[in-house]
Amino acid sequence: MLQTPEATPIRVYIPVVPYFPQNIPQLATSYPPILPKPVIIQQPAPAPAPTLPPPTPLAPVLTPPVEFNVKKRKRDASVASDTDKKPRHSATTSADLRRMALTQRNRPSPSPRVPPVATSSTSKRVNRWDAIARSCVASTDVTNLDNLVSSYETVKGNLTNFRTYFQNRGDPYDLSFTPEHVPYVDLEYPMTGVTERFALLGPKDAEGWHPINELMEVVYTITKFYLPSEYATFLGNPLDCATPRFQDIRAQRNKHSRPTKQDPDQGSSSRPIKEAPLYSGNTLRRMERAYKMRDGVGFIRAIKDINYKLRTLKEEVNGNQLLRAPASWKGVPPELVMQLYEETYQRSAGPRVKDLVKYQAFSSTTYGELNGGLISEIVQRAALKPGMKFLDLGSGIGNVVIQTALLSGCSSYGVEKLSMTAEIADVVHHVFKQRCQMWGIESGPTDVFQGDFMDHTEKLQSIIKDADVILANNFVFEPALNEGLKALFLDLKDGAKIVSLRSFCDGQVTGRNMGAIESILDVESFEWHSGDVSWGDNVGRYFISTVNRARVGASYEVLYREAQGPSRASKRRK
Repeated sequence: MLQTPEATPIRVYIPVVPYFPQNIPQLATSYPPILPKPVIIQQPAPAPAPTLPPPTPLAPVLTPPVEFNVKKRKRDASVASDTDKKPRHSATTSADLRRMALTQRNRPSPSPRVPPVATSSTSKRVNRWDAIARSCVASTDVTNLDNLVSSYETVKGNLTNFRTYFQNRGDPYDLSFTPEHVPYVDLEYPMTGVTERFALLGPKDAEGWHPINELMEVVYTITKFYLPSEYATFLGNPLDCATPRFQDIRAQRNKHSRPTKQDPDQGSSSRPIKEAPLYSGNTLRRMERAYKMRDGVGFIRAIKDINYKLRTLKEEVNGNQLLRAPASWKGVPPELVMQLYEETYQRSAGPRVKDLVKYQAFSSTTYGELNGGLISEIVQRAALKPGMKFLDLGSGIGNVVIQTALLSGCSSYGVEKLSMTAEIADVVHHVFKQRCQMWGIESGPTDVFQGDFMDHTEKLQSIIKDADVILANNFVFEPALNEGLKALFLDLKDGAKIVSLRSFCDGQVTGRNMGAIESILDVESFEWHSGDVSWGDNVGRYFISTVNRARVGASYEVLYREAQGPSRASKRRK
């Protein structure tokens, strides 16, 4: 029942304007202002909301739990409408249905399929900068380097590509650091009695080979890998050096302390000792400062001091102290392998780089290289070690061949089709052997020869049958060439691995490919990173296929023999 609202008073003010005659102006100031009088108007109050009965509670609705299938197919992501659903077999008449049923009944059952190999790798992660366990110290310290290809000789033969870098800060008229005089300095290498002459010139091209930078890289590598622990700061404290190259070195060295005040326990004068000039005994830091300031005289003095200290270690009574390090290594450090190959390349293939680009673009003979980090990772994943055989099909100048032999100690072979590239590969191989002697390390046997790997020569066939790992850089190979390689791989022994940049199969076994290479390969896929290949900075994938004839199984032996023999149609024609 609704209640009658009560009247609520509301005050409304109506202004009253006073009247002042024009002839009496003094009244406007003498009398007080007249305020408006309030008028009260009665207005009804708003009615309250009616009271409603409470709603009747509804019965709870039970929702079944939602189940998520992590292996959902792509079509399960959205619900298809009735119009999208089509019958498995469409027929217009009953005769079509009978004909279809007869065809399905007479069709032979398909052969069972082996599940395809996953494209992602299930192998353990590897650190591409870990050394592979093997003995790598050189067997003897007697070397024959009469025909050594040095930095000085390489620069002198290509002098038009270089310019002046250093100057004599004490004599601006000194022209001894110009290309006409070819300034140089000698540097001691770890092997006994071995030095190399480096030209002190800079490249005209900002991205070209810098022989002075290479000289400093050699000093850094000796400091990091060859100095014994008791001589860690013999060339100077890496903590005082500003070059980023020393970031890894100084983490392995002990902190160097230089007292600035006299110890009060010594009892002499309490006056503090005068601090020595900063970096006065650090030859590494002196070398860096002279390089940045382009001080040629200071740079040569720093290198001569480094040579004196290195020569002291090499001529000790107990033998060459620098060669103690390779004997204690687990294996050759991949960083040292990359440094050695860079020296080899700049003295052999670098001056003839224009000859390497004389090929048909995007053809099977296009030249491209795998860089050192990816090579080290492939060697570790393929588990190469001394006593195994490695073959590079289309080896180019032998980049992968020599680095694989140095990293793992295996016997490494390469075959190259182009005569010009194979000729450069011979020079690379000769310089590589010299570099190994200079650094006091030993690699596995290497051999790069000219030939077409599709010719199936006797030498190549003997290597393929015994090969443990084969590399095929087939990134730009034509389809016909990839098919020819499949036939070549049928002669591989069980357990052999094929490393390729394009997959040769999808890992499935059917009745059609029972006699092909696809039926005996286990395929794994891995990713390469930016900078791992010479033809681009993009990431990509490479594949390692392992020969495994056991995956065919005993139940497929008959089909396998039939697939290797003549076809059924040819037998019926006979």
